[in-house]
Amino acid sequence: MSMEDTNDGGGGGGVRKKEKGKIKPKVIKLPRSGGVVSRDVTFRRMSRSQCIKRYFNGDVITPSTNASANAAMTLSANSDSLAGNNAASASSATGGGTVSIPSIVHQYTPFALEIPFADLTLHKLTSVSLAASMLPVSAKQSTGPVQLLPIHDITPTLKHAILAVCHPSAVQNYNVSGTASDLYLSGVAGFVAVENVDMSRDILSLLSPCSGSLPSFHLLVGDITWME
Repeated sequence: MSMEDTNDGGGGGGVRKKEKGKIKPKVIKLPRSGGVVSRDVTFRRMSRSQCIKRYFNGDVITPSTNASANAAMTLSANSDSLAGNNAASASSATGGGTVSIPSIVHQYTPFALEIPFADLTLHKLTSVSLAASMLPVSAKQSTGPVQLLPIHDITPTLKHAILAVCHPSAVQNYNVSGTASDLYLSGVAGFVAVENVDMSRDILSLLSPCSGSLPSFHLLVGDITWME
């Protein structure tokens, strides 16, 4: 698609029209270029999974040769300094004192968090859109197209879900106005992944891209899941 930023000069070749003092954009569809193929569902699913993994773990990097050699020498020296049975155990566990250094590591290290159910406030995003034929004549939908459904009962079905962490300022505005758009249209502080739902202890285990507590305990639940 292409949209030019020129006004309609009366010749009909522009892509913007002035209507009652307002500029109305017009989209012109272009034919698809040769060689362009559509991405199937499997490809898009794999691409999304890789993007989520990169968000938590970063890119895959290869350690430098000097760093790997220094780490191997340090581990080998520590293993050789053990005496008696401890030295024998360390030697057998490391294959005779030889320590293998991974050649490929991830750029980041995610952190695990355990948060009680009582401390969390979860909202499920639901779409509510009525067709014009379902409304009275000249009537408009009074509710927003997206609604927030509070989740009071946390169940194991939440496992592997990707949750959005609401920004504290957005939570404050939502508590004052009660308007759902103040929460889901504001920028989020980040995302977490549900690793486990412990029903016996009422604990939700989350995977966070950084250490420390969450900026807020208001989380948005969508339809995206991820399992590494």
